[in-house]
Amino acid sequence: MFKFDENTDLNQISLTGVRALVLLGLLMRAPRTFSEIKQTFVDLKIMEPDHSDDIIRIDLNTLRTMGCDITKANAKTGFKYVLTKHPFSLNITKEEIALLKKVYKKIKDNVSIETLIEYDNLFNNLAEYIFDNEIKEALYGVSALKEFKVRELKELLNDCRENKILTLIYHKPSAKEDSQKEIVAQELVFNNDKIYLRGYDVNKKESVSLNLRRVKSILSRVLGGNLIDIKTFQVRFFLKNFGVNKLEKNESIIETRDDVYVIEGNYHNEFIACQRVLSFGASCTVLEPQEFREKVIEKLREMRKNYNG
Repeated sequence: MFKFDENTDLNQISLTGVRALVLLGLLMRAPRTFSEIKQTFVDLKIMEPDHSDDIIRIDLNTLRTMGCDITKANAKTGFKYVLTKHPFSLNITKEEIALLKKVYKKIKDNVSIETLIEYDNLFNNLAEYIFDNEIKEALYGVSALKEFKVRELKELLNDCRENKILTLIYHKPSAKEDSQKEIVAQELVFNNDKIYLRGYDVNKKESVSLNLRRVKSILSRVLGGNLIDIKTFQVRFFLKNFGVNKLEKNESIIETRDDVYVIEGNYHNEFIACQRVLSFGASCTVLEPQEFREKVIEKLREMRKNYNG
């Protein structure tokens, strides 16, 4: 909303234009009564209290001339002026929303939480300029974070950056009662339309991955998690027929043999390491640790057996 300095010379600008813009902004946010409009004009010093009410009527007609549809203030509208249409909104069709959803669906599982938050902000900002409520809600619905509180996600991202120790209440479906956990926050990840908090359980001394939807509350946040010795699960494996840009930040090339690379990866836990090496398919051969190699081979046998019926 406009604010003017006490020394601003309002005679040097078009008060009609300023009032029209302010009035448009007011009505875009919500229906307004005549008195609400006048009081805002007076507060912003673009109208004097003793000025004729006809000024506001002229401003309303100015907007109508510009292509705005504004109802009359009567009993049906609660004696408020309602903006039902204006020419300044974005024109996005249902077909374009459907295409946007299709593209977004392909990329959302391969980007960071930070990037998903940026997309969420983009969709919300665009929706503010769409007048059609159905299209507006459809655009809000594109975001994978639509059911999450972005402010809380940002706070958790900061917890992970600082490796804070979180004391939280967690609900596990298989347990009769909720449990209290002390977790060193390490990373937020998005997978299969769920957000997981990866961390280290201080009491159990093991890496955990908690479904954020099951975190009922966070009781406290304290520094000091970076002083705890947290071990990752290290794996070495051969990899061929891949692009170096496909490696994750926790993976590195330690040796090259013709067209085959020896990769060392440090993973949150054994389960995630197993998922990762299996994702490479036949291009990957686990080298060590030997016990993990045997588990992966057994997993492949089970998958083959199930696949072949």
